[in-house]
Amino acid sequence: MSKAVYIVVTPFFPSPNNWRGAYCYDFVVALKKTGLYRVEVFVPGKGDDYQIGNVQVRRFVTRELPSNVFPFLWAGRNKRSFLDAVRRAGISMNDVAVCHGHTANFAIYPQAVKDVNESCITLLHHHDRESFGLNLGILKYCWLYNMVMFPVLRRLHEQMDCHVFISEASRRSFLAAPNAKAEPYKGYHRQMRGLPYHPARIKKSLILHNGVDVSIFNEAGRIARTDGDITIGCVGNFGDWKNQITLLKAMVVLRKWGLTKIRAIFIGSGPDLEECRCYAKQNCLDVEFRQEIRHECLPDFYRAIDLFVLPSFFEGFGCVFTEAYACGTPFITCEGQGMDDLIPDSERHIWLAKIQDPDDFARKIRYYFEKHPVQHLAGPISFDELIPPFVEQIMAMANLER
Repeated sequence: MSKAVYIVVTPFFPSPNNWRGAYCYDFVVALKKTGLYRVEVFVPGKGDDYQIGNVQVRRFVTRELPSNVFPFLWAGRNKRSFLDAVRRAGISMNDVAVCHGHTANFAIYPQAVKDVNESCITLLHHHDRESFGLNLGILKYCWLYNMVMFPVLRRLHEQMDCHVFISEASRRSFLAAPNAKAEPYKGYHRQMRGLPYHPARIKKSLILHNGVDVSIFNEAGRIARTDGDITIGCVGNFGDWKNQITLLKAMVVLRKWGLTKIRAIFIGSGPDLEECRCYAKQNCLDVEFRQEIRHECLPDFYRAIDLFVLPSFFEGFGCVFTEAYACGTPFITCEGQGMDDLIPDSERHIWLAKIQDPDDFARKIRYYFEKHPVQHLAGPISFDELIPPFVEQIMAMANLER
C-alpha cells in the first residue's frame, strides 16, 4: 500500500541560487525522516522543477498584480495551475492526507485540495506576528483596501482545519486581529486601525516552534575565548522593530559603568543600518558591520562570539536565537516575544529585557559577564525532536475527520 501524501506549498523554499526559506527545507527534511508520509513540495514560479538535497521541488505558474495588490484576483487560475502541477507529479488527490500552506496568500491551495478531497487535512502556517495577511504590499496601510481584504482573509482562515503558529506570541496576535492594542509595533497598529470586524473564529491551532538543524548548528569547533574581551553578536535586518539601536545605546551605558572591553559584530542590511553606523561612530563604539552571509556559514559566527543579543520587539520567534543557543552561545532578547515560550520562569530575569530599554539590556549583559549563568530552554529546538509529536497531532486530527 502506497504512503499517504503530505503536500507542502510555500513561497519560502531554497533554490539552486538562493537559500531563502531554509526553515521550510529543514521542516521537510525532518518530516521525510519520520517515514510516515510521501512528502511533496510545490513552490510558485516559472522554470523547471529542481532538487535540493534529497527534496524534489515542483514549480507551478501563478499570476498576480505587483506589490501583492488584491492577491486573490486570479485565485481560480492559480488554484488550477497548482492542481495541474500536483497531477503532473503523479499524485492522486484521493491520496493527499495533508496539504500544508505557508502564509495567508497560500490558504487557497490547501482549500483547493480540500474541495476535491474532503478527507484532506488543511494547514496554514504563520511565520510572524502580523500574519493575518494585511502586511504585504504597497497598500498595507490603506484603510479602504484593508476594509475590503480583512473579511476575505478571515473567511479563508476560518476554512482551514488547523493553523500552525511559530509561537504563542504569533498565535495571540493573530487571534486578536484586528485588535492590535496589545502589540508594541506602530506599523501593525496602522494596518489594523479602524477595522470594525470581529476576529477570525478558527477551528484549531497548534504551536510548532522553528526548529534548528543540529547537524549544522552545534558546538563543534566552538572557540574558547581567553583574551578578556567581550564580543557580542547580532544578526538581523536593520528595520524599525529589529531595534539594533537599543543594543548600541546599551553599549554606551556599559562603558559608563566601566565595561570598556566590549565589542559588537552586526550582520545584516536594511533601512536603519546607516543610522546605526552613525550612532556607533559618534559614540566611538567598537562595532563592526558585516553584510549577510550564507545560512550554512552562520554557525562559525555564533561559535566565535560570547553572547548573542537582538533587541527586536515584534518577533514571532527568531531562529537566530535558537541557532546561537545550539552553537553554545546564550542569547538576550526582549520580553513578550516568541522566545517567552522557551525561557523558563526562573531565568526570565536573566535573558529577557524590557522593550526599547538600553539600561535594562545593559544590566542583563553586565550580569551575564559578571556571573556567567548557564542558559536553559524549556523545550526542544531540534527539528528531529519537534516534528514527530507535531505529526502525531496531525494524524490524530485525520483520524477524527474519518
